[in-house]
Amino acid sequence: MRFLSVAWPFLLALLSGGLLSLVYPPFDFADLVWFGPMVLLFALWKGRWVSRVKRAAFGVGWSAGLVFWVINLKWLGVVASGGYLILAAYLAIYMGVFGVFAATVGNPFLRRKASFSAVEEAVHSLLFAGVNAFVWCGLEWVRGWFLTGFGWNGLGVAFHDRLVLAQGAEVVGVIGLSFLPIFVGSVIVQVGCRFFEAVRNGRLERHWDFAVMIVLLMSCFFYGVVRMKGVNHAPSKTLKVLLVQQDIPQIASQILRTNEEVSAAYEGETLAALDRVEDENTRRVAEADQPVLLERVDWVVWPEVVLKGPMYTKPNGESGLHHETSESIEQMQAAGVRTFILGLGELETDEEFRLTDPVVQYNSLVAVNAQQELAVHRKKHLVIYGEFIPLVDSVPILGKIYKAVAGVEWSGNLGRGEKQELISLQGAGGEVNVIPSICFEDTVPRVTRQFSEGTREVIVNITNDGWFGESEGSRQHYVNALFRSIELRRPMMRAANRGVTGVISATGSLVNYETGERQVLEREDGKPFLAGSLLANVQVADSLGPTIYARFGDWFSVMGLVIGGVWVIWVKRSSREQA
Repeated sequence: MRFLSVAWPFLLALLSGGLLSLVYPPFDFADLVWFGPMVLLFALWKGRWVSRVKRAAFGVGWSAGLVFWVINLKWLGVVASGGYLILAAYLAIYMGVFGVFAATVGNPFLRRKASFSAVEEAVHSLLFAGVNAFVWCGLEWVRGWFLTGFGWNGLGVAFHDRLVLAQGAEVVGVIGLSFLPIFVGSVIVQVGCRFFEAVRNGRLERHWDFAVMIVLLMSCFFYGVVRMKGVNHAPSKTLKVLLVQQDIPQIASQILRTNEEVSAAYEGETLAALDRVEDENTRRVAEADQPVLLERVDWVVWPEVVLKGPMYTKPNGESGLHHETSESIEQMQAAGVRTFILGLGELETDEEFRLTDPVVQYNSLVAVNAQQELAVHRKKHLVIYGEFIPLVDSVPILGKIYKAVAGVEWSGNLGRGEKQELISLQGAGGEVNVIPSICFEDTVPRVTRQFSEGTREVIVNITNDGWFGESEGSRQHYVNALFRSIELRRPMMRAANRGVTGVISATGSLVNYETGERQVLEREDGKPFLAGSLLANVQVADSLGPTIYARFGDWFSVMGLVIGGVWVIWVKRSSREQA
């Protein structure tokens, strides 16, 4: 019994981390996002020795975080074996820091007075609920950029299955959405404890803080309903896109098919899909007794670096293509493809197209129009230990560690793109501005929002989640990415070699509002691991201007960090004055 009296906060922390981990793929129990914080907050607030010993408070929070991340990141074990546990232990630190704050200066029970009236009790409750929720958001924001950042699977991402509540991301970003579960959990824990205390004392009282919490939830729900309707009915033009995926197997970065086989697979699937469009047009014309509007493919999109023939770029910006890549593009254009978007490796050269020494290479998105003009976006946000290893040139053992974990040689750091320019392409009755995104860039809000400038914009993401086999990594990538569409109110088209290939609407849905069709390439069991193509409609809005999030970024979460800092100073000063 003595053991349980000491250990129960840690046991509840483990339960909290487990509940929260079930919110995301492959489990998708989204509603558990409301219960996980309650369990953690109860452990931090009511464990008396936890609130007195900061190391214990950190340990409770860190324990919850460790369970959460170990379960959430197990897909990384496909390439990192048990090495991903180090990342999980690091990411858990942020929950540990929250644990220290919540158990001490953020603990409402330490500063509650018996003389509080019902209104004073409610104000006290809401104040502590708000400050804890703000601090949680601030810590998630720091996690998203510190040491290159890993911003996946914040609490707000839980609303990928509750899109009505997700619409507020256009104001506060997906990180700001995390405010709701912590705020709600904080109020319910306080109300619940007061309720049982009142029952023991034989009296009942009104809980105005609970009423405010309900009003807040209803307001968020009502806002989401109104905004989804408004965005779906906004004037738009249709962009017809063909997204191609071939599900090429690989081990880490090692592709398990020859370059020729990969090229032939993508070329063959694209040509077959274009033939099906022409056959359908022929059938419709033959069956119609009046003029019909024929299907027309505006853009064809291939995934990240599927053609191994690179692009070469001189110092003056002039580019040339490897002959095999050039032949593939010419074949597509001969088949009627007017705009072709694909991923290529890019190499810097001198004026004679000779490689530089040392070789500088980029992961690039390339758009080719009917005039064979090239527009290029170089990846800006590189994946640590995937596309760059800090200090690997001066500390060779880091490259050896990569080989031991991944099973292949380290091929060298990629260059980092510096430009942030929209790519303008023809389609949907005029010019369409492309917000380019490569690989995990679509999960980094601060990167994507830098490109959003005006109207008639779409997000184009080319990726390859094949590193992680048929794990839940692909779906976790997708559910984190879909919030970029809501934050910026821009539809997104995603082409993956292995992963989720489809079109996300400006409300974050894979369902096209006008046709009611689900626009995603998937097997009958719902998994995205298959070879094929998807002909889809992208609704390009004529007048949806920049959102609050596009203009001001993570202002809400940064404000939360500031509020937390001010709160700590105020509480400590008040404690000194009372002493």
